[in-house]
Amino acid sequence: MALSNFTFGLVLNPLAGLGGPAGLKGSDALTTKSVAAERGVKAKAADRLRAVLLGIKALQEKSLIGSVKFVCASGVMGENLCSEFKETFEIDVVYQAPDHTQAQDTRAAAEQIMKHSVDVLLFVGGDGTARDIYSVVGEEQCVLGIPAGVKMHSGVFAVTPKAVVSVIESMANHRLVAARMAEVRDIDEEAFAQGKVKTRHYGEMMIPDDQLLVQSVKCSGMLDDELMLEELCSFIYEELEDDTLYILGSGGTLKQLKHTLGIEEPTLLGVDVCFFDGQKVELLLRDAHEQQIFDLMSQYPKAKIILSIIGGQGIVLGRGNQQISPRVIRQAGLANLQFISTQEKVRALNGRALHVDSGSDELDKELSGYHKIICGYDDAILYEIAYLN
Repeated sequence: MALSNFTFGLVLNPLAGLGGPAGLKGSDALTTKSVAAERGVKAKAADRLRAVLLGIKALQEKSLIGSVKFVCASGVMGENLCSEFKETFEIDVVYQAPDHTQAQDTRAAAEQIMKHSVDVLLFVGGDGTARDIYSVVGEEQCVLGIPAGVKMHSGVFAVTPKAVVSVIESMANHRLVAARMAEVRDIDEEAFAQGKVKTRHYGEMMIPDDQLLVQSVKCSGMLDDELMLEELCSFIYEELEDDTLYILGSGGTLKQLKHTLGIEEPTLLGVDVCFFDGQKVELLLRDAHEQQIFDLMSQYPKAKIILSIIGGQGIVLGRGNQQISPRVIRQAGLANLQFISTQEKVRALNGRALHVDSGSDELDKELSGYHKIICGYDDAILYEIAYLN
């Protein structure tokens, strides 16, 4: 089995954690660095990141992971530390950081990194850093915090740097790593300094949750899989976005979804297109061909494409759904490409990666990496789509 390659985004807040040992209750103030220096406190955030890099290097030495690339900021925000491993990792510096960094540099670095395709955005810091990252990446990009701050109220952090490596190893071995939303919270430092604990919810980010998703019964049966499929389709129906065109691929999973949406006589082997106005689903095209789909998309400002896994093959694009061409996907936007499958179909892959064969090498390369696959009601996993060269 081919080794999994990874591209990580990386943002290191070099001031993270300084305020704790210095008795400052946090590290957000502009005076944190100078006060910490006066009190003999040295930053340890880089040590936390180094532990992760050493762990990833060890995975490579054990042939548990393929090539690794870090897209990061310069100097103290990532490049310096990554350069210690330049014989092991590829490094792409996309933001020039100043010697004395502030929160705005975390946000600016994240903005530049988001212009690239990364599997997971790793960041080193505390709740303040998590807030800054969230303000840029929102809910769609998978992130994972390396804990290094004073305040750790957010749920987006791994327990330890070693736990970060464990998550990466699970993803590399194609275990069913859940993709779940976790809270971003931060404390009011002024209130905290006065002995008052006040936290505020800022939003949620998607994180990889290292756990094996087990079945609800000991033996797998058709009924159990049918129930899982019904649950999956019901969730998709509830999550439909108003005033959106939906391009629904082929296969049994998608046919069940079409039934759930109220489409009469949906096609099993074809692509159907419908529109949701916020109240009802209207079928616009049944068993559509590529030109019809592309022409229709120009009439609607927003479109989403839903694809499912072909059982046994693990191919999500280019087998039975060639009507969804590269230009159709480009028109919708990669962010509006959604994958669905029951957990049983993913387990049947026995750890093999998913594949795409769109007819465009450029698009297939862009689609390679780890994607969110919705498996049930508010239940998703992260799984690899590998480029077949």
